[in-house]
Amino acid sequence: MAIQVGIPQAAMVSLIDLVDNCAEVKPGMEVLILAHKDGLYGGDDLIDEEAVAWTASVVQSRGARCSILWIDDKQDMHEWRYPPIVKGAVAEADLVICMLFQITTTEYEEFRKHFEAAGTWMVRMFPVTAPLLMSDWAQTPHELVSTIRYVSSKPFMKHMSRFVLTEPNGTHIEGYTLDPVMRQGIPGLPYNSRRKDVRKVSFWPEWVHPPINCAEVNGVYYFDRMLSWWSRYIGIQPEWDEPIRIDVRDSRIEKISGGPEADALKRFLDVMEEKVGEGIWNFDTFHFGVHPNASVKEYQCPNILHRRLIDHSHTSNLHVHIGSAPTNENYRIYPHITGDIRRATLTVGETLVYDDGYLCCLDDPEVLEVAAKYPDRPGLPGR
Repeated sequence: MAIQVGIPQAAMVSLIDLVDNCAEVKPGMEVLILAHKDGLYGGDDLIDEEAVAWTASVVQSRGARCSILWIDDKQDMHEWRYPPIVKGAVAEADLVICMLFQITTTEYEEFRKHFEAAGTWMVRMFPVTAPLLMSDWAQTPHELVSTIRYVSSKPFMKHMSRFVLTEPNGTHIEGYTLDPVMRQGIPGLPYNSRRKDVRKVSFWPEWVHPPINCAEVNGVYYFDRMLSWWSRYIGIQPEWDEPIRIDVRDSRIEKISGGPEADALKRFLDVMEEKVGEGIWNFDTFHFGVHPNASVKEYQCPNILHRRLIDHSHTSNLHVHIGSAPTNENYRIYPHITGDIRRATLTVGETLVYDDGYLCCLDDPEVLEVAAKYPDRPGLPGR
């Protein structure tokens, strides 16, 4: 590790919030920080030694024992693995702060289920460099973003509510929302959960509202960006110029059209069908970001893969899942290919959830009350 000359105040604000309010580090805890070496030398796992050292210092200041595990494990397409050395370390930890991009619980079934079986609490940490720790995104109070996630759940608590989703790009889909818990794809969570004993894995900063199950979905959906974990393997950039159009009938993808990105996506889904079955053509899940300040400049984060990961969690970002097939004994990776839009208008029942990209619960009195507690921290945007 580099010699430390002190943690900048902005980064300290962020890390104290992480350690005290999200990870809830206590004296005597065994805390493990996971990082990947390849990000130090231009790999996909963005990281820097300074951010790791700062995080460890603040963890130790709470009286916890903190260990750092740098892994170097090549991940090959469709042969991704959960490194055995990590399994052993996770099993002995009370808390894991995971800085990994390539090995995550949102993609790896084995990774997620091992944490649950071991009883280890995990926080996936997204600000993994010094500049990101000093951003408004990282300094936004954890309590505020958690409250937005909680309050934004209210319109989805009623089973079989009709929804209508539109976007100026031509998107128009309709359907019904269902119970959140029983899912075929990535496991669902209670929409209105607050406590970490309900949510075995947490995110810092908070990332997205839990997946919303849908039925009887019909219409057309256009998108020009997706999560960057899968875009790498599809062979496209995480953002592109000519939108992909998806025609949906009875919650199934009937047609994919557009430019070269659409062709690449169709080819990749054909390959995925061989691995996970016809569920890869399901169109029955959407959800959205819950962070009002999830945006950073290119100079703060030149890495486009990670910058798209951050943008994905912004309150203006709504996304669908392209396929929701479950894993199987031969393919233990969750299909988690997304289609993201930024100017949604969404009604659920009689409730306006989104208005041209504005998440309407940001005006809720409960959200405003929490924002008022932190007058000197980044807070809520105006309309």
